[in-house]
Amino acid sequence: MNAAAAFAPPSPVGKPVRFGVIGCSSIVPRALLEPARYVEHSAVVAVANRTAAKAELMAEQYGIGTVHRTPAELLNDSEVDAVYIALSNDLHAEWIARAMKAGKHVLVEKPLCLHTEELDLIESALQEDGPSLLEGVMVRHHPWQDKLRTMITDHSFGRLRSVETSLCIPAKNGHKDNYRSRPEQGGGCFRDLGVYWLQFLQTLLGLEGADFQGQSSFDGPGGCDWTFQAQAKYPDGLRAAVLCSFERPYRCSHTLTFDDAVVSLNDCFRSNLGFYKMTLRIRRSGGLPAKAEFRPMNYYVNQLDYFCRIVRGMAVPVPFRESAERIRLLDSIYQSARQSRVK
Repeated sequence: MNAAAAFAPPSPVGKPVRFGVIGCSSIVPRALLEPARYVEHSAVVAVANRTAAKAELMAEQYGIGTVHRTPAELLNDSEVDAVYIALSNDLHAEWIARAMKAGKHVLVEKPLCLHTEELDLIESALQEDGPSLLEGVMVRHHPWQDKLRTMITDHSFGRLRSVETSLCIPAKNGHKDNYRSRPEQGGGCFRDLGVYWLQFLQTLLGLEGADFQGQSSFDGPGGCDWTFQAQAKYPDGLRAAVLCSFERPYRCSHTLTFDDAVVSLNDCFRSNLGFYKMTLRIRRSGGLPAKAEFRPMNYYVNQLDYFCRIVRGMAVPVPFRESAERIRLLDSIYQSARQSRVK
């Protein structure tokens, strides 16, 4: 975050949103603790973890004032306004519901939950004028998505013909002792990375009406999908495809092919590591290459700032139906791939 001066969100009037952390996974510093230093209307005041020693170490390293013995104890803390849930995927639905019923706003790591039937549990905890809920798909909080959507809708380069996406991030230490290598906890690459693909398509094209398919050999640890391919076919003939993998060389990119140009975004996760410039590269048929550049931003800082503004009534929340639509598709594509493998 060495370019912090490039982004300084204005602080709303009033007290900061006070966060409690549930789960001390490795993503917590990058997704919340470090971004909170740049979002003045946020403060992390409490932490809880199954292993108390991890919570105590995180509290010491990041100056968190209160360590709770259990997540349930944290939810009873009147000094906590919102919780950040960083548990394994199979625990998301339960703790979202419990937190919201306790009157806490919720920022939860993606995916929102694992299975379609869990959506009912979450929805039952939602109330009009009640606590806010945001699924942490951090890439949606960057203007490059709006720019691409505009290129599509205003036909800047003619009709969009295809979208190719690669989300390949080699597993560090094979995700040993990590829920990502345990199917029963929602492990595998598609549940970890596929949500980004679906959010990307949802924003640019919508998901309704498309026919989705998925394939994997499920030959990763414990029978997890270590490489997963999925395709979407739209009624107008447009095709979109994604390659997700924990074993192939690093490559995270989107390539959009139009009638008159190819637009690409390389290293599309770069801004989750700090304040970086993102660039859309444009190759026009018979023309000189061009590009659309964005000032240095950090995905997680943008996300945290947006969430705090939702809590303070300064921003419009993301409708629950958007996350629900993605989860239904994520689960459906995953299950269809499993069934086809068995056959």
